[in-house]
Amino acid sequence: MKKNVFLICSLILSGIVSAQTILKPEIPETRFSVTDYGASASALDNTVAIQKTIDECSAAGGGSVIIPAGTFMCGPIVMKSNINLVLDDGCILKALPYGKGNGIVEGSYPNNGKPDRYAHLISGKRVQNIKVSGKGVIEGDGSAWWTAFRANRSIKRGCLIRFDNCRNIEICGIRLQNAPNVHITLGRGSSDITVRDITIEAPDEAPNSDGIDVWAPNVLIYNCNIACGDDNIAMDSGTKNITIRKCNFGNGHGCSIGSYTAGIENVLVDSCSFKNTESAIRMKSNRSRGGGEKNIIYSNITIDNVRKPIFITSYYPKTPKDVTEDSAEEVTVTTPSWNNIFLRNIEIYDCEYAGIIWGVPELPIRNVVFDNVKIRATKGMEINYVSNISFINGSSISVKKGDAVKVYESAPEGIDFSSGKPVSK
Repeated sequence: MKKNVFLICSLILSGIVSAQTILKPEIPETRFSVTDYGASASALDNTVAIQKTIDECSAAGGGSVIIPAGTFMCGPIVMKSNINLVLDDGCILKALPYGKGNGIVEGSYPNNGKPDRYAHLISGKRVQNIKVSGKGVIEGDGSAWWTAFRANRSIKRGCLIRFDNCRNIEICGIRLQNAPNVHITLGRGSSDITVRDITIEAPDEAPNSDGIDVWAPNVLIYNCNIACGDDNIAMDSGTKNITIRKCNFGNGHGCSIGSYTAGIENVLVDSCSFKNTESAIRMKSNRSRGGGEKNIIYSNITIDNVRKPIFITSYYPKTPKDVTEDSAEEVTVTTPSWNNIFLRNIEIYDCEYAGIIWGVPELPIRNVVFDNVKIRATKGMEINYVSNISFINGSSISVKKGDAVKVYESAPEGIDFSSGKPVSK
């Protein structure tokens, strides 16, 4: 098996690397300042002025739209092709306040024409060559939104940035914080996306405040710091050929795959750190959301003080209380089919659980390799319905309570179930 493992791993890596020729936006050198079109740090609402600047810049063939230092209150704005929205150092682009919940109070965030339905702060559809950059801040002012959502779960809150069916995208340098909902969504139909050198921050109690949600192929995310109230990064259906590298994750639910996982393949998460997250290496799906998940590598990772550092399940959001209580069902096109998962050069310490890997009985998780993975946790790892799983190159699990590994309908190789020490054939 060992030769096959490294052959498959090498093929996955070469496939991801070859797909990383990501086209970046080409922006004309023309510059437009929003203050020339009526925007002001003293204004209660700069939406019209900023949108007019974008429109005029687009009409001239594109260029950079500059928002200078100062706090600029703003509602929903729409990007056009060949535009770089630049937030200068000292700039705060601040979302209009939630107001009464329907955007009917002057100076509050407008709805989409229906009560409790809100547009994204910065959006784009079917455009190309777009960029959001600079050293400034996008402030979502999310606290009132979170309170309103807890009282009324039907509220549809917007993202700070969302692009759908867009190509050649770059988001770099900026800081995003306190989004009403998700901070950045890279939506369906988009491709060739770079997100780099950004910071995302929201409290861990902020509902659904994911850092970055991905539904698209050909994505590179690197040198980012993300702490939020839900998934730090979530890769959902349609995510292919994605590299996430040199990112630091604070509070949040981890660098996740799912819960909509159909067609996800060729994922590389490398040289990242997790500290005080709820989870870290997290893959989640269920019988109605999956199909075709394969070729996933997490490598060169450190994980510190994380409750469930490794959490892979085909039962999201609710895992059976007992592994024997669920029976096999018919395999369908949406049955999660996790295949080829490689975890290598990973240090995990001061965690509550060593991990959970739990497939469905009709289609076990297949080909899982722990390569030089060292785990220190309070409780051991649970492995249910997993075929062809191995611990190699000194991988070990050290626990304070009970057995290191508990299995059901699985036969891990290379580790002693009781002590968690490596076992050679």
